Amino acid sequence: MRLLGWMADHDSGDFGVRELAAAVGMAPSTVHRSLGALEQEGLVESEAQSGRYRLSLGFYRLALKGARRAPLLQLAMPFVAEAARAGEETAQLAVYGEVELAVMYLAEVAPRRYLQVRARLHEWLPLTVSAAGLAVLSRLDSEAVVSAFARAPGTASGSELAATLDTVRRRGFASAQGLPEPGCVELAAPFVGPDGRVRGALGFSLPQVRFNPKLEVALGGLLAAEAGKLAGSLAEAGT
Repeated sequence: MRLLGWMADHDSGDFGVRELAAAVGMAPSTVHRSLGALEQEGLVESEAQSGRYRLSLGFYRLALKGARRAPLLQLAMPFVAEAARAGEETAQLAVYGEVELAVMYLAEVAPRRYLQVRARLHEWLPLTVSAAGLAVLSRLDSEAVVSAFARAPGTASGSELAATLDTVRRRGFASAQGLPEPGCVELAAPFVGPDGRVRGALGFSLPQVRFNPKLEVALGGLLAAEAGKLAGSLAEAGT
């Protein structure tokens, strides 16, 4: 699992045994045996001439089938789609990882517009560097806020982060300009599970050229409303 996770997180097309061993902290002989077992299961494949390994189509089939069956994803996508339809901007679902103390954009729905902003999907992002992360952080206790700040130093001062989170709590949504890259804007509203604990956020990404204070309030309010409906759906399903 460590090998599969590392290979999935890195963009190189293929990997050598010693490269993988150094990356995951395992002996090359152990890595070689593990890769052999994974190849037998159809999850990786090797190049005969170079001896290098890559993830196989079998791995991607398994990952995609599993993702489509995730209860949260199934319940959340109608609300993501509705936000994209009503807001006419790219809408996203971000999930919160308590262990990772980070958020991951899991899915998005893009409108039919010539100029779009797309999220970086399936990557863990520190809570202080995205609107979705700030939205989640606004629902966490002070200890988690301090830990999140310590993991991403330099993004803002402690007092600036505290003021930002106060604004997010007051408005019901987070707003971050220059994300995911310069010239873009992110908005996000948190949603909670049946136990009242934050599970993630619904968000928008849009070009800064279309952004203005009036649109910010309208889109932020739309996200907060859809996030509330999603929370209600999760409570009904007990998920």
